[in-house]
Amino acid sequence: MVAKKKKRSTMTQLVLSARAGRTALSARLSAMDLYPGQDAVLLALGAEDGLSLRDLADRLSVRPPTITKTVARLATQTLVEKRASATDARQSHAFLTEKGLALVDEVRAAQKAVERNALRDLTEKERKTLRKLLQKVERNLGSPVEIDDAESDD
Repeated sequence: MVAKKKKRSTMTQLVLSARAGRTALSARLSAMDLYPGQDAVLLALGAEDGLSLRDLADRLSVRPPTITKTVARLATQTLVEKRASATDARQSHAFLTEKGLALVDEVRAAQKAVERNALRDLTEKERKTLRKLLQKVERNLGSPVEIDDAESDD
């Protein structure tokens, strides 16, 4: 007799899917000598170069020590240059080097390739629906209201 496969909860499946996506992206980033998380910093600076480390941390929803460490590592790799603020000695700003700027398009291409692969069997309508549902999940998790377990479907 074949054992019936246990159905995963929606949240478990969401976490597993996110992890698989991040693993696939990490493999591509590794080929560029980048570590997970560095891609987000490069893209943020590609969109607005010269952000303060505090602003960078806020935009990426990470703690300031995490950004400090990531920017230091990127500086060691000569992808980012850290400069003191001209107006506030307590703040530092991060700027892309030419080498870092050249990687921004490669990082975007890697993200798009992973997304294309992840969604390859979905129709455009399914992709749009998925995006909307994930936005709803994000809003729900960011909301202070918690639903009683008895009201939940999964």
